[in-house]
Amino acid sequence: MTLPNFLVLGAARCGTTSLHYYLAEHPDVCMSSIKEPNYFLFDENGQPCIDDRRIVAKSVPEQSRYERLFTKPASAIGEASPLYLYNRETPGLIRKATPDARLIAIAREPVERTWSHFVYVNDDLADGTVSAFREAIERELGLPYEPYRTGTHFVRLSAYAEQLERYRDVFPAEQLLVIGYDDLIRRTPETLARICRFLDIDDGFAFDTSVQYNPSSGERSFVARVDRLVRPAFPYLKKALPASVSGRLARGRARLRAASRSDGAPPIPADLRARLDEHFEADREWLAREADVTFPSED
Repeated sequence: MTLPNFLVLGAARCGTTSLHYYLAEHPDVCMSSIKEPNYFLFDENGQPCIDDRRIVAKSVPEQSRYERLFTKPASAIGEASPLYLYNRETPGLIRKATPDARLIAIAREPVERTWSHFVYVNDDLADGTVSAFREAIERELGLPYEPYRTGTHFVRLSAYAEQLERYRDVFPAEQLLVIGYDDLIRRTPETLARICRFLDIDDGFAFDTSVQYNPSSGERSFVARVDRLVRPAFPYLKKALPASVSGRLARGRARLRAASRSDGAPPIPADLRARLDEHFEADREWLAREADVTFPSED
């Protein structure tokens, strides 16, 4: 039986796609042949713990099919599924299936993560982006946990403290590594070497980090518009095609999005940023205290 011995938990819009493809270069690593299989978003009866039909459609809930995603022998076998961090059932499901797994979480400055996620989901709003974001925040602030659904969980996915505490409740602290998004993006070689040491693999490997996969949105290029049109079909292609084929298509798509990136998103209005800063104050404090992760504005 081949199950991963490490997992990249999330969070969404925090560089998990780049980390997946960087780690896949390492000779001591076997990453799943498709990124984001979401196996641990399904309970022991195979029922989804999330409320999103498209994500469910592209996921791999069957154990036999999941095991076939890991195609080569390696000392570090892993996968990256960003909703593992948010979903409250996932820590227990991972603990039962692979209790010695090492866990990696990436934390982006919470306001920036919330904004990036909103723009990624709603990258067709153009000049209406800010007003729609304001409305989305007003609807979501203060809502309790509920199963993930695209378009309704921008704020709650940035609530890192609660999510990471769920993992601390069922895993020893030494099995969880939390890294900052800024470290991954700005100090990539050093951060990858740190991850390699955490996984007990060669930390001297020279990764090709020339591509930042699936970068933050705000894209209005021709490629971005085409990608938006075909995006609804990708979950079903991912399910229908062999994993090796869909994995190559997904990597090509991520590289194309990176090459066509355009910084078209407007800045977050100061009043909204201030409100969200206050909302996420406890999460920043937890990360600084428990994981030694801070963000540039705090340094």
